[in-house]
Amino acid sequence: MTYAGRSRLADFTRGLGALVVLVLLLVGCPVAMYAMGGSPIPDRLPSWEEINATLMRQDTDQSVFLATIWLVAWGAWCLFTITVFAEMMNYLIGRSRPALPRPIRPLQELVRDLVATATLTFSAAASLSTSASAATHPPAVTGVHVAAGPRSAAQEQLAPEQAAPPEDPGASDWTPLLADEPPPHPKPDHRLWRTHIVKRGETLWSLARRTYGSGAQYPKLFKSSRGIDQPDGIPALTDPATLHPGQRIRLPRPSSPDDAPSPRGGSSRPAATLSGREKPREAPPPVRPGPGANESTASSVPTPVVAPPADHSANPKSSAPYDQDGPDSPLAISLPSGSRIGFGLAAALSVAVAATRLHRRRRRLPENDPGASKPTPERPIAAPALKARKAHLDTYADHEAPVPSDEELVHQDLSANEPDHLVMGTRDSGAVTVPLAGLSLGLSGDGAHAAARAVTTELLAKSHRYRAEILIPQADAQALFPGDDITNLSAALEGLVITPSLGEATDHLEAELLRRSRILDSANQPDVPALRADDPAEPLPTVLLVASIPAHNGTPYALVTLGRRYAIGVLALGDWPSGTRVELSSDGTVTDAHGPDAERFAGARLFHLTTNDATGMLQTIQTATGTEADAASPAPGDDTEPEHDPPTTSTIVPPPRSEGAPRPPVRLSVLGHVRLHTAAGPINTGLRQRARDLLAYLALHPDGVTRDRASADLWPDESPESVVPKFNTAVSNIRSVLRAATGLSGPMYVVHSAGRYRIDPSVVDVDLWHLTAALADAQRATDDTARIKALTLVADCRVGEFGSGLAQEWAEIQREHLRRTISDALASLAQRIQEDEPERALTVLEQAINHDPYSEPLYRHIMRLQARLGRPDAVRRTYGLLTARLDELDAEPEEETRKLVNSSTSASFRN
Repeated sequence: MTYAGRSRLADFTRGLGALVVLVLLLVGCPVAMYAMGGSPIPDRLPSWEEINATLMRQDTDQSVFLATIWLVAWGAWCLFTITVFAEMMNYLIGRSRPALPRPIRPLQELVRDLVATATLTFSAAASLSTSASAATHPPAVTGVHVAAGPRSAAQEQLAPEQAAPPEDPGASDWTPLLADEPPPHPKPDHRLWRTHIVKRGETLWSLARRTYGSGAQYPKLFKSSRGIDQPDGIPALTDPATLHPGQRIRLPRPSSPDDAPSPRGGSSRPAATLSGREKPREAPPPVRPGPGANESTASSVPTPVVAPPADHSANPKSSAPYDQDGPDSPLAISLPSGSRIGFGLAAALSVAVAATRLHRRRRRLPENDPGASKPTPERPIAAPALKARKAHLDTYADHEAPVPSDEELVHQDLSANEPDHLVMGTRDSGAVTVPLAGLSLGLSGDGAHAAARAVTTELLAKSHRYRAEILIPQADAQALFPGDDITNLSAALEGLVITPSLGEATDHLEAELLRRSRILDSANQPDVPALRADDPAEPLPTVLLVASIPAHNGTPYALVTLGRRYAIGVLALGDWPSGTRVELSSDGTVTDAHGPDAERFAGARLFHLTTNDATGMLQTIQTATGTEADAASPAPGDDTEPEHDPPTTSTIVPPPRSEGAPRPPVRLSVLGHVRLHTAAGPINTGLRQRARDLLAYLALHPDGVTRDRASADLWPDESPESVVPKFNTAVSNIRSVLRAATGLSGPMYVVHSAGRYRIDPSVVDVDLWHLTAALADAQRATDDTARIKALTLVADCRVGEFGSGLAQEWAEIQREHLRRTISDALASLAQRIQEDEPERALTVLEQAINHDPYSEPLYRHIMRLQARLGRPDAVRRTYGLLTARLDELDAEPEEETRKLVNSSTSASFRN
């Protein structure tokens, strides 16, 4: 017998045992009590005199005591029987079970576990008896729907709505894959609605956009929902701009013909090349009439981004314009390798790249002599992750919004909600969206593994902080992600569970379902989403089983029917007769679809990932947890491209200027936001974004750079023919703006000589050049006195991060390089002066952590110096500041740091 057969036999044995216990308690106990004491129903009612005489006489023969025990036993059996039938009815109709009073609750929990375990008897028995016939008798197909073949009794009980094909077209309109709860009985010519429980951050605008395809249809939802009775403690719906978690509203069924977004005409647009960001053809109305929107919308973004400041009273969608399924977001991003991913994965990888950089900054040890030795090599961030990040950050530039920093992205991610749905692909320029809770989907065909890889990678990127959990057997994990990357990630990520076999995965899923059932009953909540709204601190992530499931294994089929309530879903690799099955070509196009939601997938193109791209993304997800990969170079077969080597500070030296030369009329600031200044003040208008990018780039190349080289770095995703006029326009914009601001028409400002473009140092002064000149002097210094003098000039510079808001790869690399260089310089200065000037050294180190607030070695340097000066309270304050900063990364101080603060505190007590 195979392992699957032994596993099903074990399930059958467990279920049979529970069924036997139930039968003994329901039938055996009353039979035994009847045999010992007769019927509990008296043949006549005793008179009051008889009752009084019995109670007043001495119970020498224990007859009254035994009769009392006998009646209590019959009462307990009646209560047990009522509870059993109530639990069975609740399972059959899929209704939540109200918690009984606490004295009876243990009995209810016992009955619930027995009933749930007993259902395994029917599913396992059906699996064992039909395994042979399942291969020889394929399911009968009717239209696009498929009959599931032989079904177990448990499946018939737990999922009656899926027991047989719909008998009429009206019944097939309901799509359980996309619905929040089972529908009412269909009625002809009558609009069917479903009840939706509001989650934190949702608005009527976002729900209308998801339902109708346009947020402007929100009045329909408000009109249909304002009269609904709300649960206790939840306010009624009176304001369309304010929704509260836990409120109930009515939504039309997704597949209703009246509710489906109307086609916008034409054929679907192909993915764009390079950045490849698809967008819907039609944008929603820019302004929504009515009162102000719910300000919690920003937290509803499935993958967190930092939304730009906006007037929420004007447009409710403005608080989260880059929602992964919003009309202002790119729907698909095509990578050069052939992968095609959704915006949700791109945004999640953008956060992962940001977290990776911050964790590396946190651990990096400063170099005492900047530039004297190369830093410890680190594995370069994978090119697919960087390209996905760029596509995500480009949406800010497209909307003329500030580009968030790494710190802002990670901070926003900490407050993000758990993902409740996935955008799996596109169809007719619209998003194909599926819920995670109750997902019942099978993928087959040449593109099945690539599509499942994209889904799994996106959820893994969002799984931290108990938001989602991927459950996958070892064999399927290796089939989707060859190599050791998925195994290494499972050790670093709490949201990934790899089991040795499918049997152990289903056992894990059953145990999780029973655990969640107990939690829901104790909290008196109908389902997991309601529990999350009531108690957000309860760690109940959405669980998705990703596995190849044989047709004879009935346990996953039974479990998925309860998925909507318990936030559990199944993504099957291969045939999946229980739910919806789609067949995919190698490019992710759906070639065939069967099941209750086949029409939604017909003609769609799903997102897909190549193995190499997925490998690089998994490495980035792992390093985002603070755990570095083992190797310092890309894995074999990985098509990642190492990051460009940043220019060393010694090469960015300002052109010489003669003494006594007049101060240039223009000052360019690139340490911070890129700005131009004249004697009259900053230039706030007229300068285009491309011109700002070009100025920052030229500031890094004072000796000049060719137009082709600059264009390739500034606009790598655009064709060489198109960037030439854009480069010329940017130069023209710089010259015209500066001539108008200074009144000087003679200077060129950006000089073109010998085929190279450069900033004219005689008329433009650049703050970066002064900083790099001081760093170069420190490198050339031959003694400590000269080096301290040069490093003091570095400390005196008012330094911000290079090119704040610039999202191009060259800018991010230079920004990180310059941050490390400045931190090294300040740490080196503090190290050289701390013996003679400890107070000044503390000031320099405080300046260093202001520049690099996550560098734990810098905090330790300060704490050692404070301890040497006999300031234990200052040591504790510094440790508290470090703890608060690391909380922003969801991290804690290292053991070395904790030992340092403990030893400093102990020494202060001894003194």
